[in-house]
Amino acid sequence: MSRLLIPTSISNGALVRCVRLLEPPSQSFVRRLLLASPMPPLHLLLLFLGILSNLNAVHFAIATLEAPPSPEIRGTVEALLDEFLNHLSLTQNLTESENPRRLRLKKDAFLDEVLGAISHPQVALPTALDRLQTTAEAKQNTTQKQLFVDNLVNQMTIPELVFQMHLMFADNIIGVKSDNGGYDEAMKIAPDAGVGVMADWYPTNSSQYNSVQQLNSEKSRLKIPFMVYGECLHGVNSFRQSMFPQSIGLSASFDPALVYSVGRAIGSEARAIGIHACLAPVLDLGKDPRWGRTQEAWGEDFVLTSHMGVAYASGLSKNSSWADPDAVVPVLKVITLPNLEHFAAYGSPRSGLNAAPFMGRGLREVMQEMLIPFKAAIDLGGARGVMMSYNELDEIPASVHPVLYGALAEWGFDGFTTADDTGMAQLFSIHQVASSPADAIAQWFNAGGMIDFYDFPIDLYVNSTVDLVANGTVQLSTLQDHVRKILGVKYDLGLFDDPFIPDTIDAQALTAAHAPLTLDAAHRSIVLLENRDKTLPINPASQSLQTIALIGPFSDILNYGDYSGQWGAYPTNGSSTLRQAMTAHLRANAQDVQLVSSWGSDTWTYHGQYNIPGYLLSFDGVPGMRGTYYADTNFSEPVFHLQETPNRDWGLYPPVGPNNLSLPSNNFSVVWEAELEVPVDGAAVNGWLGVAVAANCSASLFVDGVLVSHTPATPSGNILGNIQLGANTTRPPPGGAEFRFAQGAKHQLRLEFQAFNLFQKIANFGSLNAEVELFWNLVDRTDAVQKAVDVANTADLVVLAVGANWNSDGENGDRATLGLSVEQTALADAIFALGKPVVLVLQGGRPFAIPEYYAKASAVIDAFFPGQSGGQAISDVLFGLFNPGGRVPLSVPFDVGTLPVYYNYKATAHVNNFTDEEIGSYPSYSFGYGLSYTTFTHKNFNSAGKRTFSAGDTVSFEVTVENTGHVAGSYVAQVYLLGRVSTVTVAVKQLVAFARVYLDAGESQVATMTLEVNRFLQIVNRENQWELQTGDYTFALLEDSRFSASTATNVTLTCV
Repeated sequence: MSRLLIPTSISNGALVRCVRLLEPPSQSFVRRLLLASPMPPLHLLLLFLGILSNLNAVHFAIATLEAPPSPEIRGTVEALLDEFLNHLSLTQNLTESENPRRLRLKKDAFLDEVLGAISHPQVALPTALDRLQTTAEAKQNTTQKQLFVDNLVNQMTIPELVFQMHLMFADNIIGVKSDNGGYDEAMKIAPDAGVGVMADWYPTNSSQYNSVQQLNSEKSRLKIPFMVYGECLHGVNSFRQSMFPQSIGLSASFDPALVYSVGRAIGSEARAIGIHACLAPVLDLGKDPRWGRTQEAWGEDFVLTSHMGVAYASGLSKNSSWADPDAVVPVLKVITLPNLEHFAAYGSPRSGLNAAPFMGRGLREVMQEMLIPFKAAIDLGGARGVMMSYNELDEIPASVHPVLYGALAEWGFDGFTTADDTGMAQLFSIHQVASSPADAIAQWFNAGGMIDFYDFPIDLYVNSTVDLVANGTVQLSTLQDHVRKILGVKYDLGLFDDPFIPDTIDAQALTAAHAPLTLDAAHRSIVLLENRDKTLPINPASQSLQTIALIGPFSDILNYGDYSGQWGAYPTNGSSTLRQAMTAHLRANAQDVQLVSSWGSDTWTYHGQYNIPGYLLSFDGVPGMRGTYYADTNFSEPVFHLQETPNRDWGLYPPVGPNNLSLPSNNFSVVWEAELEVPVDGAAVNGWLGVAVAANCSASLFVDGVLVSHTPATPSGNILGNIQLGANTTRPPPGGAEFRFAQGAKHQLRLEFQAFNLFQKIANFGSLNAEVELFWNLVDRTDAVQKAVDVANTADLVVLAVGANWNSDGENGDRATLGLSVEQTALADAIFALGKPVVLVLQGGRPFAIPEYYAKASAVIDAFFPGQSGGQAISDVLFGLFNPGGRVPLSVPFDVGTLPVYYNYKATAHVNNFTDEEIGSYPSYSFGYGLSYTTFTHKNFNSAGKRTFSAGDTVSFEVTVENTGHVAGSYVAQVYLLGRVSTVTVAVKQLVAFARVYLDAGESQVATMTLEVNRFLQIVNRENQWELQTGDYTFALLEDSRFSASTATNVTLTCV
């Protein structure tokens, strides 16, 4: 794209050269205007460029001009404008609805803006000449980009520079009335600086987003559009859009093509609501499963993580097509930027504790393993942002570590860096390497840090930076260089061309279209760990099953993991629980088989507030509850109805109904009504039924006309947070009332909700968004395990659904053990003691060290956190509608005391065994392991005729895989580099290439796997230099990382 400064005078010849850049119809039209117009050429050019540019942000770079235009000039401009708009409609077939950004402004307003710009030449602003140069070469013209960015940066004051590096908490702009009324207060220290970056903002429609961009353009001096951050870990964190499996599950698919599709879907959904920079993927290696954020990583291996990270980032960035007009990463017009989170070594903390110091082998491991996925995503995935992590490396906090910033510079990284939430402030408050906030700011900027993340109040941030520049601690050029990179990213996003969301984008329709992909991703992420006696797939007829028992706390809840709203269960629409899916399958395929269920335990060590699934609620036969929304808090002014499940977080805006009809205020009320079907089998369960709300909200729940639970408005609300370390099972869930759930019972529910929410939100001090959760807890208060055992005892087969939830696995959910919770352990022991065949179904964000259950179970599957379609996906695998083919991405330890157990260990790792011989030093299931319902053979493993390689090469491996079974399935071919003589010790085996192939029964296919030599075979030698060592390299095709290399098919290549 080209943006040129308009000189103070211009010749007709120069004007003609500009005209030549237009399409032929426009060329002839403008030439006619040039010949007929009495206006000075410069004025005509200004008008002409303004019409071609985005009319919502017309701006010109003019140093000096004549006196303000006369009335005659205005008349000429108006006539030319009319003619040119007609020309656009005729030559480009544009209508106002089809091209709202060019033709929306009323003529008089546009004339005032154009003539005002001519009248105030002292306001130097960027031009929009890029509209004239439309060739691909011009769009990629780095020189023009640099000129444009330099021109802006050179005009910027220090406060303007700082605001481009300040993450604005969106609440501070949107304001208590959701009318953008907080803008002036938020910007009062520098009113015309403009917002640079915003976060925690998920608009519900395009007008909400567009109005803030428009306001920022009107209020700011340089009219620089802002960029928006969004959490996109496994879905956009709006709680309204698609929710896919967590990264650890996606990685288990060993399917980069699938991961790319997921990234594309998330990217497009993000851009549809105005997000430009997705804070994903997390590319730290999850080598210690005690770490609560293991679910966010892609496993223990840097090669797998590199491939998956590149695929996910490429999906978000639409293969780096930042200027592509339909690239919507996220969205259909321009590109969302994947932001690599937690740079670097964040996933290997001491004792698995979040943000603890790195406990690896040293900086060689950081360079040779930890940083490889980051570089790959920058080189190949279009990543343009890097988030610095909380931890420290070699006694230096990562956010100011010279090795990390040096690596970015060495890679030619031209994007921005950003702190994690309060990460810069922690230099002062936690790491204590800074003596004051100002010192922390100085260290951050001087190290290479750019955008803050709610670290300090903006007045402190601005004033400290002004002082730091004045006293020479931070050079002005340092700030300018940082902002150049930020503006360069905005330039590549196309924000200077058109920062608005087109009205034609339908975010809801886009989300609905991705529902099949959420199921496909969940299917492919499931790993079959055990299948003794072909217990799976379940076939009631051939197995003579009359009753199947579904036991466990994960039998009938939604379980998406962290960054998924309250209880890891948002959104609830379009979701499925395991009981729901199994019930539907049996009704359709085996009506004579009965499914009975019982929870038997909570998901963690306290009584949870579990959302009631929508399929158990109905109003007039339609699933969900009928909600009547009122414009006041007294249930007197109804506005619209919605059929939904009342587990809602409305964010910063009032509720929106059909046809984008919105309530006028954040002060509102709702009444939901429905019939509840109780899913209890056997004896009645004495559990809890209730409602929980956020701050300044009130709710009352009536059952069969009787008030059973009332939650008054308080400053804090009563929704449990995800990691409640002090809670225990002796307390009832807040907002819950004791309730008797009897088999076959149905109840009429009425839920009255009021939101008194005209309170200003404050960054990092808790949200005051209106929220409500209708919940229950079906864990019997007297003897939950015995109730579950009684139900299981009636069955021929037990499906035991246990694992971990949002309340144990997540940020700050670090654990010292890797077993099930105490309550679930008691339940599992009792169920296995029955002696019945048990299918163990695991969910959670990390592997479980439960070898005793692995040994006893007839079958075991691990579904991780499977996303919104998880219940359906697990059911499909259980009944054979989908053949599982996922592989273990993170080795499953036999015992927590054996950690670490990652597969790519050094030769000395297993010289000795533990003296307690019942505990082996090897994992229960190794990296790359996974079973299938079918069988495969492979042959002809080769290196495509190649016997040597050298630096810069890409080596291809091929193998013919055949499905020798009777059902379709998938096979993951894995190529490992075996240990070799080297100047530094190397792993006994290291994955270097893989491919997942999908084959019908009897089908064969050649699987091709590629290895980038420079990226994955270089080592850091004894002189701490990168080196590709010459000599022989032996590559083995293995079933998984524990498979014996001596029985594998090997290929030896020579590096020359």
